[in-house]
Amino acid sequence: MSIIRKFKLDYDWKEFVRELDELFPLDIYEEHIEHPNPLGIFYHNISEEHFPQHLREAIERGIGYPIKKKGWMWDWRCQTTELLEHVDTLSNAHMTGISEWDKVVFEDDPSVFGRPPLTVNIAMENDAHLYVMNNETKEYEHCIYGPGDIVIFNNNTQKHGVFVLNEPDRIPRRALNCYLDTDDLFDLDHEFWTHPTEYAPWPVIKTKLATSKHNGKFKTQKVPLQTQYTFEDMAYLDTPEAYPMFEKQADIIIEKQCKGIVDMGCRHGPVLDILHSKGYTDFEYLGVDTSLEPIAIAQEKWKDYKNIEFRAGSWENPVMLHVDWNVDQVIWSGVLLYRPDDHYEFFDKITRQRYNSPNAIIQEPQPTQRHWKVGLELNTIANQMQEYKEAYKKFTEYHLDLEIFAGRRLVVDVTL
Repeated sequence: MSIIRKFKLDYDWKEFVRELDELFPLDIYEEHIEHPNPLGIFYHNISEEHFPQHLREAIERGIGYPIKKKGWMWDWRCQTTELLEHVDTLSNAHMTGISEWDKVVFEDDPSVFGRPPLTVNIAMENDAHLYVMNNETKEYEHCIYGPGDIVIFNNNTQKHGVFVLNEPDRIPRRALNCYLDTDDLFDLDHEFWTHPTEYAPWPVIKTKLATSKHNGKFKTQKVPLQTQYTFEDMAYLDTPEAYPMFEKQADIIIEKQCKGIVDMGCRHGPVLDILHSKGYTDFEYLGVDTSLEPIAIAQEKWKDYKNIEFRAGSWENPVMLHVDWNVDQVIWSGVLLYRPDDHYEFFDKITRQRYNSPNAIIQEPQPTQRHWKVGLELNTIANQMQEYKEAYKKFTEYHLDLEIFAGRRLVVDVTL
């Protein structure tokens, strides 16, 4: 059971934001100061006659439920970076004052004032950490969401709050708040709440994370770096959503007509399937990984191809890396983060000094993520690339935003 559901807007989110900004420029927003945002936010109400039907329908397609034909825009403008923990109840509304807008939004008949409808929040700028208390377990459920994501939760029975992420003093949080036009989902036993919070493909995460707050913040811990994964643990990387990450690597190999490829941290060699699907088969390939099961699967799959070899073992073992052909491409796919203190030196030692390869591909997760598990600290070196840029002839970066766990990825085409 989930108490938060996250969806993807069925519309290009940048165009969605552009259209709303054109209709409702920031200079028409009004300031609003009260609990749970005592430092103030700016807002603009959108009435039915001014809510573009095609944008409303894009939200409805994303969540699969109708929404009311009205909403309101938020702009926190960096003066507020946290929405304090609260519940959107009728009694709270009475405390802060029931506006005419509340009467219109909360009930179709303005003469009757009842419970607030469930909020549908569409992120427009910056990422946010939403936390909601489970009234049964008294533990928090978390969700990170960013531009183009939609979240739904029971905002008038469950305590909730929001932290702004990613330089909150410089990058404001902006969002569109709408309201569900159905009462069915007030029932937490509804089938809607039986689905996972996240819609994106996710790895198997076995680490138990803290769910309580300490001094107003949630505890975090580093992602444990493991050298043994089962195939299923990382199967999210084999989904269609992850395909562009490996296709970019394949496209670089084909563009440079590479003939000798060493794939460090290869798993079962997904780049091979893409190369073959594109008709590119004239090369030698060595895949190296420490995890036994993915390597065994790859060895069985490619056993009839004399130009393809997979080995299970440590990259510290020179025998593991030996080849008797010229290497002109080394792929480092999400593995240099295992060497946080000397990743550049190790990259250079293997790529240039050992193989004398003229090319390399680096793939690493970006520091900021919108599909992420709250409580985990991301291991990444993607923001430590300056030495590479200064040392090598060419350093071409591709920034991907994929609908998978840690889907913001850096892929780099390095010419040594």
